[in-house]
Amino acid sequence: MDLPLATTGRTGARVRRVSAQAPSSGAGARSRSNDDWIRSLSGDGPATDSAYSDLRAVILRGVRRVLASRGVPDSLCEDVAQEALVRVRERLADFRGDSYFTTWTLSIATRLAFDELRHKRWKDVSFEAVTADAKTPLVFESAAGMSQERMIARQRVLGGLRQVLENELTDRQRIALVAELKGMPHAEIATSLGVTRNAVYKLTHDARKRVQAQLQAAGISVHDVLWAFE
Repeated sequence: MDLPLATTGRTGARVRRVSAQAPSSGAGARSRSNDDWIRSLSGDGPATDSAYSDLRAVILRGVRRVLASRGVPDSLCEDVAQEALVRVRERLADFRGDSYFTTWTLSIATRLAFDELRHKRWKDVSFEAVTADAKTPLVFESAAGMSQERMIARQRVLGGLRQVLENELTDRQRIALVAELKGMPHAEIATSLGVTRNAVYKLTHDARKRVQAQLQAAGISVHDVLWAFE
């Protein structure tokens, strides 16, 4: 099946799209130096088409290998490979030659693959359910068999943490921090809150700094926290 010559990735950049069934022996990829890759991919015409075809084959093999044990459909690997081509075209000027060009492109593709897996994992998860704890008073249970000394230390730490979370953070900081602590990717938090990923990073970064500062002001050190919960 022949696909359109040009396609637009999620980032909006356009890049040539090659045949999904075009076989590649890999000889072209192995024979190219870093400079050859950059020159070929930056041009236009048959040589550029051939370079993208070879590079797509390299990326697709790498992505399939990385995701082999995760039971994902091959269509996802195809999508990741195409999106990786878009990103590579956008970032050609960023390649510094510190590694093989194909190694650099595979690192981009691998990040995209795991981003996509994380997105699929959280796609059907209710943001309200994940962040429900942020909207109710915190309640902590004592662990069975804990020494009196450690129990007192833990109650002190948890009391200080409760004070910070409930009184020192904004609603958005608290919600974003709880979602992050439960493993939700920043991209999903950003979508749910209707903000950018950078905004989520700032929310959680400022929240962690506020928590740390308030605990230290209360005389609770990192050592105290680690000892109470070890």
